Order: sequence, then C-alpha cells, then structure tokens
Amino acid sequence: MPQTRTAYRWRTCDLDSLPDTLWLRYEIIDGELIVSTRPHLQHSEIIVHLVVLLHPVVRAYGGKVLAEPGLVWGEEAEDNVVPDIAVVLPDRLHLTTGRALSGTPNIAIEIVSDSSRTVDYVQKRYLYERTGAQEYWIVDRFVRRVEVWRFTGEHPTSVSYSDGDTLTTPLLPDLAISIHEIWP
Repeated sequence: MPQTRTAYRWRTCDLDSLPDTLWLRYEIIDGELIVSTRPHLQHSEIIVHLVVLLHPVVRAYGGKVLAEPGLVWGEEAEDNVVPDIAVVLPDRLHLTTGRALSGTPNIAIEIVSDSSRTVDYVQKRYLYERTGAQEYWIVDRFVRRVEVWRFTGEHPTSVSYSDGDTLTTPLLPDLAISIHEIWP
C-alpha cells in the first residue's frame, strides 16, 4: 500500500478518529501515519513459532513475550507502533501494566511483509534505536534470514542469521534458536 506524506504530524490520540477496520493496521512513526494491510497467513505462523521458542527462556528469566502488543509513548507522542513480538525483561516489566506497552521493550521483533519492507528495515530500526530497545530483530521470510540489530554498545551493530545458523543473544544467555525452526 503506498504511503502519502502530509504536513500534519500524527499523534497517538489521533488514532481514535480513524475507522476501525479488520484489514488495516495503523501505526505512527515520527509523526507520519503508516497504513498497511494485514499480513499473509505465514506471517502469523512465524509469530507463533517464535513465541513458542522464546517463551520458556524469557519466562525463566522472569520476563514476558507479547504477540502484537501496542507500543505507545503517550497520548501526544508522535510514535505508536505494533511490533509483531515484544520481549520484556524484568527491568522493563513496569511497561506492561496498561492497555499497551508504555515504552520500548528490551527486544522488538518484526516479521517483514511485502508492504512493510521499508518500514521494517529503515523506519522501525531507527525508531527502536532512538527509543531505547536493546535489540531489534527483522525476520524476513522472503530471504529466510533474521537480522539482529544490537543497540547496547557505542554504535549499533548487526548480525545476520540464515538457515543452518543458531541465533543467540547476550540478553538471554540460555536462548539458542535454530533459524530453520522459525519458518512454516
């Protein structure tokens, strides 16, 4: 779905004025309204596979794995997104007390769709970096690759994982995900 730029800067509170439709998803990044269609069924399957793989380890660390949680920074904020999966570790559990996450999770995970490629690879990467995510995972079913961005050092770094690789993270030392297990 093509994006149209306007001079208006959208805020979280503006979303209530948009029609509630099953087939559209509304997000705001840096004041820009992004309207996309609901993703392919394989997108949902990948979310389920990742949640099943993440849940036992994250739970053992005292955290939560949330599928498609809303993510807000306040009613007047110019950012409001819906990551496909959010991993919230104990230091950020206070963000999980409202209707949506009220801040950035430790790990934000997006599964790429045809209509979301630029948003996921560029706009959301910068959003999660500037709002304090420790990691951002871009799961691309089209090329069967997971790109993990880490924002914990002086400069952002990225590592790509493909079939045959095992994804690990210093945030969850006991986690080891075989990339081939992600795909439907």
